Amino acid sequence: MSEAERVAQRPDAPGLFVALAPMDGVTDGSYREVLSALFGGRSGISLCVSEFVRVIHQPVPEAVFLRHCPELDHGGQTRAGVPVFVQLLGGEPRWMADAALVAARLGAPGIDLNFGCPAKTVNNSDGGASLLKQPRRVEAVTRAVRAVVPEAIPVTVKVRVGWDDAAAMVDIARAAEQGGASWLTIHGRTRKQLYKPPVDWRAIGRAREAVAMPVVANGDLFDLDALRRCAELSGCSAFMIGRGAMGRPELFAQARGWRTRALSTEDMRALLLAYVGQLLEDGASEHRALGRLKQWLRMGGMLRGDLGRWFEVIKRLQTLDAARQVLVAATPPCPG
Repeated sequence: MSEAERVAQRPDAPGLFVALAPMDGVTDGSYREVLSALFGGRSGISLCVSEFVRVIHQPVPEAVFLRHCPELDHGGQTRAGVPVFVQLLGGEPRWMADAALVAARLGAPGIDLNFGCPAKTVNNSDGGASLLKQPRRVEAVTRAVRAVVPEAIPVTVKVRVGWDDAAAMVDIARAAEQGGASWLTIHGRTRKQLYKPPVDWRAIGRAREAVAMPVVANGDLFDLDALRRCAELSGCSAFMIGRGAMGRPELFAQARGWRTRALSTEDMRALLLAYVGQLLEDGASEHRALGRLKQWLRMGGMLRGDLGRWFEVIKRLQTLDAARQVLVAATPPCPG
């Protein structure tokens, strides 16, 4: 059975499941392409999820789906064969169902529903984590999408443990299950916390115990020790890694026992240059490519010193060529 076929079933099938989290403005198609191609295509990534497609009170054009998930032109997979689910964000069942049907017709191997985005602009316009305050709405949207998407295509749900506390976590999980979700991914923070500590893996565990569907744990999975601790506290054996992938792209392969050592500075340099090249190949302007490179370095620099040093210099630069020159230098420079 291929990886894509296995993922299209359930993340609790035999073998460790480690997905790449969607991060708006970060995990674009170019990023997914270079990460999934690591180590000759043995990156360890089980599944990717696209940046969210915003669904409001009107149909979503096909071009929007293809922009957010260019893998739809390649059978819904990266070139390395990693499936990419299309993520939708919205609060109106009718229009979410309409968008899901379009995505399915375009070849999406799965549909993911975003009820976890903490951005104020999203929450103020009836999207993302705002629906956690009313679990029945999570159920209604999930049910509407599940009703129109072919049974063979998973409909998954991503949430946080709650809005301002985790008291409703079990209700939220049950609502997603009752709506027909294939599985549930839970970020172990409330919306109120944004990305501030602590992450609550135990709350994820309470939700996992309350439902029969698989639960995927997410939040602060920055290294193997964190994965082990999360597994211990949540009881989960499936994980989704987001920010950790920016600084430790090798973590997926390490988790699956395919690799032991961390990427060297030279490895990271090659990966970053490959990312820039992929962005340009995919049609990004040099300005956009520079911005995306800075974003990776900024986030990855929280976990790796070399990325942080590159960022401190490159963040001031105005051209992509200048940034490339910094990357190809012998060692990451110390900012002046």
